[in-house]
Amino acid sequence: MRGDPGGAARDDGRPAVLHVAEAWGGGVQTAVRDYVRSVPEVRHLLLMSERVGCQVADTDALFEGVWRLPPGHLARVRAVGRLFREVRPDVVHAHSSLAGGYVRLAPAVPTDRIVYTPHCYAMERGDLARYAAAAVQAVERVLSRRTGTVAGVSPREVELARSLRKRQRAVHVPNLVPRQEAAADTPRPGPQSQARTGEGTGLPPRTVAAVGRLCAQKDPAFFAEAAAEGRRLMPSSNWFWLGGGDSVHRDRLERAGVTVTGWLDHSSLQRLLGQVDVYAHTALWEGAPMTLLEAVGLGRPVVARRIPALESLGLPGLVGTPRDLAAAAVAVLTHGPGEKSGRRLARLFAENTPERQRVILRYAYGQ
Repeated sequence: MRGDPGGAARDDGRPAVLHVAEAWGGGVQTAVRDYVRSVPEVRHLLLMSERVGCQVADTDALFEGVWRLPPGHLARVRAVGRLFREVRPDVVHAHSSLAGGYVRLAPAVPTDRIVYTPHCYAMERGDLARYAAAAVQAVERVLSRRTGTVAGVSPREVELARSLRKRQRAVHVPNLVPRQEAAADTPRPGPQSQARTGEGTGLPPRTVAAVGRLCAQKDPAFFAEAAAEGRRLMPSSNWFWLGGGDSVHRDRLERAGVTVTGWLDHSSLQRLLGQVDVYAHTALWEGAPMTLLEAVGLGRPVVARRIPALESLGLPGLVGTPRDLAAAAVAVLTHGPGEKSGRRLARLFAENTPERQRVILRYAYGQ
């Protein structure tokens, strides 16, 4: 293991959870940081490698020990086992499919101490050929025998866990809806919303925005098609992608008339997300997307693509095509979201609270 900015963890008698994340950044980083805050009576340790192209928040103050994974899959499996023997955590919580593989393939880690959160099972990836998805599913089925508890971020993950192993202990740990207020100078979305550029630092009126890393999972091409159709339906509409990534995806979006902001720090992203008239979610596969929940917390109207994870969460008004997404977004820009829609979203995520998350995590951790 290379690098140890957190130093050796101090054993003060409290239970310890070692979080393992092979792609530390984005939604996984946000979710794990919420877990730490929800269960503060546990000593939280972190073994991670940073996701390329993602901004990483400071971790030293939040975790009592931080270690970095070495390169190479086999070396990472060995690193998990070595660190487990050194710090003897009560629970090893693996985040994402690769981390789940490293932890469950490390023979030193007892099965009953393993908690696994896929943050979307890899076999759900829409860019995999059928044979590749079947192979991934077969691997997950074998590794399920080495899984103590699956802590799924959506009912879909819990369902898949139990399909892999009939008697799998599995619980739904809800991701949090941040309870935030939109910026004071941000008007409520509606057909007559005014410009809010704030010296060139904000968004124009009638803005539809997607958020995230430009990659296959987020399917920027779907958003590009929707933007082209949306601008045809409402030429005054503005379509933004808040984030950065692959230049091929960026070029595709810009050809469709989408403004791509590039990478933003979290506070800037939250400020702009609080200004959008419509938040659009176009991912081809997901767990329980943090940016969608952040938009809900900011009171933004949501239009989203129909995928199994979002269906399992009960999200209303899901759409199947870019044309449908464009029509739904323009309808909100034209007529406003309506109070009924906002109330439905609020009721849907009413239990996505720190208190609820704490109860389920303590159960998953055997506390």
